[in-house]
Amino acid sequence: MPRALRSLEAQTFRDFEVLIVDDGSEDGLEQDIARWISQHRWWRYLKHANRGVAWSRNAGIRAAFGEYVTFLDSDDEYLPDHLELRVKFMQQHPEVDVIHGGVELVGPEERHWVEDAYHPGRKIHISACCVGATLFGKRSVFLKAGGFPLVSYSSESRLLERLERHFVVRRVDFPTYRYHTEGDDRLCVKRWQERGGNEHA
Repeated sequence: MPRALRSLEAQTFRDFEVLIVDDGSEDGLEQDIARWISQHRWWRYLKHANRGVAWSRNAGIRAAFGEYVTFLDSDDEYLPDHLELRVKFMQQHPEVDVIHGGVELVGPEERHWVEDAYHPGRKIHISACCVGATLFGKRSVFLKAGGFPLVSYSSESRLLERLERHFVVRRVDFPTYRYHTEGDDRLCVKRWQERGGNEHA
């Protein structure tokens, strides 16, 4: 979590709010976050019982005040120009509703592969997936689309399908979302292990 929060502090684009959504942690996170919140006027902290990533992202969308919304998983980080490049893109392309993509993978290469949401038991490279935290777009569009479906795996893929049917979506290439693959608590890693998959397969 500190890595993610420090990357928010380092953003070159400064006009944004931060909603830290705590999905039922029991490790004292609330006390740790209090210091960060006290130092930033536009940072807010929300906590609820454990309901999963999709529910938490939807809670953040509903509570946000800004024109645009995006996401940052606690394991990951933004490079300093992450928000600036995305805001500029949206301003330069007002017809676009949502963008996604632009990932730098950090960690063991064998972790760069995850279970394919559409072909269970097979693996797909993360670069070929929709990485949910890179979704960036008009808050009104996320609300109209109904937010992230409450499914156990790859809710971002299901949401992207819905968005592409009804709105203008573009994939961007600037790799400013730094996705860390080394942790064992990532949902995609747990999913593969629960199914008895071989990490090196």
